[in-house]
Amino acid sequence: MFTQIGMVAWQMTLKTPEYPEGHDIIVISNDITHKIGSFGPVEDLLFKKASEKARREGLPCIFVSANSGAWIGLAEEIKHLFKVAWYDPSDIEKGFKFLYLTPVDFKKVSAMNSVHAELIEDEGEPRYKIIDIIGREEGLGVENLRGSGMIAGESSIDYS
Repeated sequence: MFTQIGMVAWQMTLKTPEYPEGHDIIVISNDITHKIGSFGPVEDLLFKKASEKARREGLPCIFVSANSGAWIGLAEEIKHLFKVAWYDPSDIEKGFKFLYLTPVDFKKVSAMNSVHAELIEDEGEPRYKIIDIIGREEGLGVENLRGSGMIAGESSIDYS
């Protein structure tokens, strides 16, 4: 099953009038149906390995891209639970004070260590003000952006 990674690479043999016996190439492509084609650490690693293979073997490398950039996710176990503390609930254009979990919801996720929150009182009730959302899944945060630099570097390395 290919649902764990949103990028694929192939080594193909193309037969053309110039190369009737065939010429190998490497093709790398991201999968737009997997997390909107976004990149995370595993996609970055696949790109790097395929690019290195192409360079090592002197093969042309083609990147076919349909993507939404680096993947910045939100912990699935948190996103349906958090609530917004609005400055004025009747006029949300005034902005919000913070995101929070109710004590019941915080208890559901606290053992997962996927959220850091502090217990405060607001609007006359206890609330767990969210400080950090870590998530239990790997690759949810800005660490995905470092791969963008690696892919740019891989794409610009001279084959000589």
